[in-house]
Amino acid sequence: MSKCPRCFTPLSPQHHLWTLPVQAGGQRYRDDIATAFQGAPADIGPVFTWTRPPGFHGPPPVAQVNQTLKGPAVEICPVCHFELPNGWRAGHAICIAMAGARATGKSLFIAVLIKQLQLLGETLGVSIEPATRSTAAAYATTYEEPLFVQRGLIPPTPTVDTQSSRQREPLMFSLGTWHGVQRFLVLRDVAGEDMESGDLHAPSFRFFANADAVFFMFDPLRVKSVRDQLQDLLPAQSVSGGDPRSVLNNVRLAIGPGQPKLAVILSKFDALRALRDVEGSEWSLIMSNSGAGFMRDTSGFRHYDDDSGRLLHEEVRSLLTKLNAGPMVAAVENPATGGRLPFRYFVVSTLGQPPAGNRLHPRGIAPFRCTDPVRWVTSAYGVL
Repeated sequence: MSKCPRCFTPLSPQHHLWTLPVQAGGQRYRDDIATAFQGAPADIGPVFTWTRPPGFHGPPPVAQVNQTLKGPAVEICPVCHFELPNGWRAGHAICIAMAGARATGKSLFIAVLIKQLQLLGETLGVSIEPATRSTAAAYATTYEEPLFVQRGLIPPTPTVDTQSSRQREPLMFSLGTWHGVQRFLVLRDVAGEDMESGDLHAPSFRFFANADAVFFMFDPLRVKSVRDQLQDLLPAQSVSGGDPRSVLNNVRLAIGPGQPKLAVILSKFDALRALRDVEGSEWSLIMSNSGAGFMRDTSGFRHYDDDSGRLLHEEVRSLLTKLNAGPMVAAVENPATGGRLPFRYFVVSTLGQPPAGNRLHPRGIAPFRCTDPVRWVTSAYGVL
């Protein structure tokens, strides 16, 4: 069973809904449902609802739909009214929600992740490409152009109230056919400002509860106890964000009764790796341990090594404890809200080197372990 790319609700084969697209013309009506889930005004044409009769196992009556609506209908999600791409129901969508405070690097991570997944796809003999034209255009404009062409940083993700129509769309990528099923990867990015102070009970954030995984990106320098220990070893950061523990609590509230996997991603790991060059520092000894898992990049290996992932998980947990981020670990492993989620710790360095102001480092981009969190999730389905 696939999921809707916007609200991540499983698409039941018992219920179908169609409408006429804008280009078909005709009368349009205000769509309160789509407006609530999109976070912006939306309209809709005439609709056709179909519920599978008991004992009927055949395909939906598409010809009847087109005849009734007097035009080429498109299928939409029965819950949020998002237009489903052709063949979406027949495939399998793995849906991931991105979360984190401001300036944790979520957009940069997405930009580089897709490039790294495409390289991995070449190794595995599969083509990983945008599943729709809208995703191709959104990725090229919002992520690829500023980072890989202009060689600058990606502007912060706008809040849900100020996003353009293109930024409201989920990013949908085809992962190729695995075990006889077309697989898709869906990414939804949320502005750090929304995660810090937005109304996470609104329908536009309901996808968190239905996600297969939530990627919580966590900048270690945002925690005061961590920042205090490293203030003499690293340059001060110019952009501040919310306390990760508070943001994580908001993420848990957004998830509610859902049970997604939780990937806790220690971002900007290049900053911590740089401590190996600080002579006489205790951290120099820790970060110079060439045998540590967090010093090796296995994310591009042909086969995902879950044992290596478990080792990295324990090492990152130890790093957080050493950084006096025990409260953060407790918030993940024993949350006050109850309902512990299946979780794993990761480290990533999206750029490989700290940027020079708003420009990339002259050495370019050297990603580190960026595909690990995705492969942890997809490997459960025998994918990647």
